[in-house]
Order: sequence, then C-alpha cells, then structure tokens
Amino acid sequence: MADRDPVINLTAPFDQGVFLLHYNRGREAFQEGRYAEARRELESAQKLRPDDPDVLNLLGLVYFKTNSFPEAEVIYRRLAKENPNVFILHSNLGLILFKQNKLDEAEHYLLRAVELRPNYAKSHLYLGLLYRQRRKLGLAIDHLRFAGADKLVREAELEMHPPPKPADQAKVTTQKIVAITQPQPRPEAPPPLTTQPGTAASATAARKLQDAVDETHLAEEKRIDLRPGRKIEGASKTFLLHENGFLEINFATSVHVKKGTVSSYSGNLKFVAETGLLGTTAQTLVKAVGQGKIFLYEKGRKASLLDLNEEFIFVEGSNLLALEETLTYRVEPIYDSAYQRKIDTVKIFGKGSLAISTSIEPLTLRVTPDFPLSISSASLVAWTGNLIPAVVDDKSLENVMIESEETGGFKIRFEGEGVVVSEQ
Repeated sequence: MADRDPVINLTAPFDQGVFLLHYNRGREAFQEGRYAEARRELESAQKLRPDDPDVLNLLGLVYFKTNSFPEAEVIYRRLAKENPNVFILHSNLGLILFKQNKLDEAEHYLLRAVELRPNYAKSHLYLGLLYRQRRKLGLAIDHLRFAGADKLVREAELEMHPPPKPADQAKVTTQKIVAITQPQPRPEAPPPLTTQPGTAASATAARKLQDAVDETHLAEEKRIDLRPGRKIEGASKTFLLHENGFLEINFATSVHVKKGTVSSYSGNLKFVAETGLLGTTAQTLVKAVGQGKIFLYEKGRKASLLDLNEEFIFVEGSNLLALEETLTYRVEPIYDSAYQRKIDTVKIFGKGSLAISTSIEPLTLRVTPDFPLSISSASLVAWTGNLIPAVVDDKSLENVMIESEETGGFKIRFEGEGVVVSEQ
C-alpha cells in the first residue's frame, strides 16, 4: 500500500493586526452611519475571531440598524445566553423579537431585563408597546407610564375608555363605521453596548480602578519610606513602582511600554512599533521583545498600577504607560461624527497588569444611573464598568468646562454605573 501524504494544516495563523484593522474600520463606519461597510468589516473580523464578544455585540447592532433582524437575533441570543445577568442584552433581544412579531419570546426577555434592571425605561417602553399590540391595555399603560411615554399613555387610555358617541351618531344604523387606528410608534433603536462577562466583574473592575488610583494618594499621606525597591500594594510581580517615581518591569518574553520613557534597560531587547495603534494617541506604545529589565520614568507625571483579573478598562491613549503581554488591547474611539472628532480610548482586557500616567494626582468619579457624569475630553484618563459614553453637544458648556486644544472643547457624558478617572 502506498504511503499517504502527511496532512498539512493550511490554516493561517491569527493576525492581531489584520483583526484590529477590520474591527476598527467596522466600528468607525458604524459610528458614522455607513452600515453596509461596517457589516463587511465586522464580518471579516468575526471570521478571524468568531467568539469575540465585542465584535458580536457591534455586529448585532449593525444587523439591527439594517433591519436584518434574523441575523441580529442569532447574535443576541448567544450573547444573552453567555451573559445571563446583563440586562441590556435581554432588553435588546426582546426588542428584536418584538420587531419580528415573536411576542411570547419578546415578553419573556423583556420581563427578564426589567427583573435585572427595574428602572431601565426602554425595557418598560418596549413592554408597553408589546402589551398594547396584544390589547392588554392595563399592563401597557403601567409600563408606558413608567417609561415616561405620556403621549402613548393617553392614546392607550383612549383605547381602553373611548369617549361616548354623540346622540345623533347613535341614530345612524346604515352607515359603516371604519375604525381609525393610531399609527404604531417605532421603538427606539437599542443604545450601543459594552459587553462584559457580567455586572459583578464590572463592579470589581471599577473598585480596583479606584483603589489603584487612591493608593498613590494614601502612600504620600502616610509618608512611606522612600527606600528603593519598596513595592506599592496591588502591583504585580512584573511591575514594581518605586516611591521615587520609577517603574521597574521584569519580564521573560515581551512587554508594551511608552516610547520616550525608558530610562535604562538590561538584557538583549528589541523594540518594535505596534502597527495596530498607528494613527492614534496610543501610537507611542512600543513592544519590547526579549528577556530583561526596564526602568521607566516620565518626568512630571505620576504613575498608577492596576491588576486585571479577566476584567476590562478603557484608557485614553496618551495616558497609557505600560502593558503586560498577557493583556489584550484594541483601540475603540469615542466618536463625534458631527464634527469629525474622536478620542482614542484603548480597551484593555484579560488577566495581567498595566500602568497609567497622569499629569497630576488623578481623581476618581463614581457614576450611577441617577447621577450621570459630564467630563471634558482634556480631563479623561480612564473608565470602566457598565458605562455608555456619548458626545455632549452643548454650547453653554464651552465657557464653564476645561477646553482642549486638540479636540476643540470635546465634552463626554457617561451614563450607567462605573468609575471614571479624571485629571486636570
């Protein structure tokens, strides 16, 4: 018998740069309303990473925006199953099912969304529309009233208790009465999502972010001895933050560091530019490859350390000082499509440590559903948690908030629950 040819694996290795290229192009196209292009780029990104939650999330929104509801349903069913405690996924899946007239399932997911987040108005709005269509007007009015949809409440009340007919109209028996129905309002599209493994992980990440920033402040108040090599509590084995401001990094394979901050290093290291960051404020990040030790120092800036345990954080690109190789990153800008501006935030997630730097002592700001936060782009350092950022176009704020020469007075509003780090 002839020998068989050996099986050759022709699968191409994963290319992080190509993946980021497709993902970032798709995200930018989505932000600017070019949905066909966004769909092409994101589907290409998904082929490279079929299970990436951020790609799935954004692709689901593109499908929704283009009325591709069956495709959106497949994605949101998966996301809701993998993240059973993320209310917004259930709310959006309920809306998608409602749009396809799958009312029983839509009701199930919307009720679950309300159970997870009782005060989220849009879930109540969708439930109100669903019950109104089913002629369960009492339930519809309750949910629409909670959502603040006063006009829809009045319409539903009129349907439930129509005004009496005039006496002369009652005498007419031969005329055919044609019922006049009010046009059904279209539900709002779901807001952009930030998918994470669950609310518990987001809360933990938010707490750790605040603790990490607060540690430097507490250390100075307690006047900790400035002995070389003393490690601030919370730092990883890779990163060692000295009290004199030097960041020591010991690594065996590679590490990402900010260009222009390397004071000294030992070992045969090679420094390589990160192509996935070109054209952004984080393009100063370079990859040090090899085994050795690096000392970083950024004059006039303060460093803070943060450990992530399968969590995520967004960092404004110019504030990123160092990044452990075990962490994954990608640029996810906050866009102002009206003025063609953006803020280059880098999403970092996984298990490992990172260092951020600020010009002054940073301030941690808690965000809750009842207390959203507005911040100048010049002050934004980082953020984490269940937060949705959006550009604020309010001319009255230009004279009262810090201006930024680079962004021309960019203002951002954060809604949800989490932590934002600010400086200046």
